[in-house]
Formats: sequence, structure tokens, C-alpha cells
Amino acid sequence: MTEPRDDGRLAGRLVAVGVLGFVLIVPPLLAQFDTMERVLGVPVLWAYLHLVWVIVIGLVAVVGARSK
Repeated sequence: MTEPRDDGRLAGRLVAVGVLGFVLIVPPLLAQFDTMERVLGVPVLWAYLHLVWVIVIGLVAVVGARSK
């Protein structure tokens, strides 16, 4: 038999991932990456934003997979 899902814990974890994603893209932090330098030919700001996006999507996938 499977354990019942704890929707409260799942919601809390998803909110935490959302808050982390928000904190990682607030303007004061983004300003640190707004330089003329490039990483593999891509501006640092764009590379940072894509990295944050991948991390948030990955965390949502991990949290969702654990809830099943």
C-alpha cells in the first residue's frame, strides 16, 4: 500500500522553490551578473538566468517526484 500524500508538505516545498527562484532573480542580485563578460560566447547575465531557470525546473521535478 502506498502512503497518502502530504499535500501540506508538498505545497510548502513548492513555495520554498518559488521563493528561491524569486530571490535568485531580484534586481540587486541580477546587477552583479550584468557585465560585458561572456561565458562560452553568451553574456554572463543570460547564462545566469538560464542556470537559475534550469535549477528551479530541476527542483520542481525532484519535489514532484518525491511526492508520488
